[in-house]
Amino acid sequence: MRTSRPITHTNRCGQTYFLRVGRKNGGGVQYYFSRNRDGSLAESIPKGFEIYESVRGQVFLRREQPKLIQDSEKALIKQEIEKKDSANLYKIEVSGKTLTIFECSSEIEKVLSFSPMFSVATLAEKRELRERFANYQAVLRFILSDSGHRIFTPERYCFRGSVDDWITIGPSESLEKIAAKYLQHLGLDSLYDFF
Repeated sequence: MRTSRPITHTNRCGQTYFLRVGRKNGGGVQYYFSRNRDGSLAESIPKGFEIYESVRGQVFLRREQPKLIQDSEKALIKQEIEKKDSANLYKIEVSGKTLTIFECSSEIEKVLSFSPMFSVATLAEKRELRERFANYQAVLRFILSDSGHRIFTPERYCFRGSVDDWITIGPSESLEKIAAKYLQHLGLDSLYDFF
């Protein structure tokens, strides 16, 4: 006898989400992820949809997205970030025509240093704890402004109380040029000299 399995997704924080199915108020069916296992669980992903996990660990069911950013472009950013000693403190998220770089809060290191469990943990265990409890903030993004010539516009997040929004920090150029120019400043105060 064949038993069906519900659709689940375990996020970077180690939390398991279940794909639920229910009725909409106006009729029809809706799908959504929940950590609650009770109720009607979906056994397949609806056609045209995909599971998506944000950098912050939130899990969604969303319509399949057109691929505007090429895999090689994301790989280029990842390769540049990996040149840094602190590469493990950064994550990349692709959404539509935007490549966003998120930085891990340095607070996680302080919190974990107070934990007795962290002091005796192996390097792999420390990495897993950091991944599970880290909080990420978007700091830099590159927006595809010309898909024909693959030109991107660099922006950084401005944390001034009067702004608190994305600001353009330079001219639109090839991804190779802006990656070389700006990614070296990740984690440094010099990133905030660009405006």
